[in-house]
Amino acid sequence: MQPELNLSAVEQLSPAVERTLSAIFLPNMNTTARQGTATVLAQQFDQDIVGDLGNALNTFVQSGQIWALIIGFVLGYLLRGVTTYR
Repeated sequence: MQPELNLSAVEQLSPAVERTLSAIFLPNMNTTARQGTATVLAQQFDQDIVGDLGNALNTFVQSGQIWALIIGFVLGYLLRGVTTYR
């Protein structure tokens, strides 16, 4: 038993989705692409990862969180030294 496909809903979809649904539900019909349509395969983003990391580090230092990190390392090392059995 094949599921039914509402053709009025297919007309509102993008051409790529329409072709895919037509190929799945209506395999005997001609599913050629319409002229003037294009399928988007990937998107490109203009990102500067190294610059973003630099900005994050700069914000980390300017907000004073670097001092909390250093103090936490020092106190953790001292606490480890006090509680370690030799």
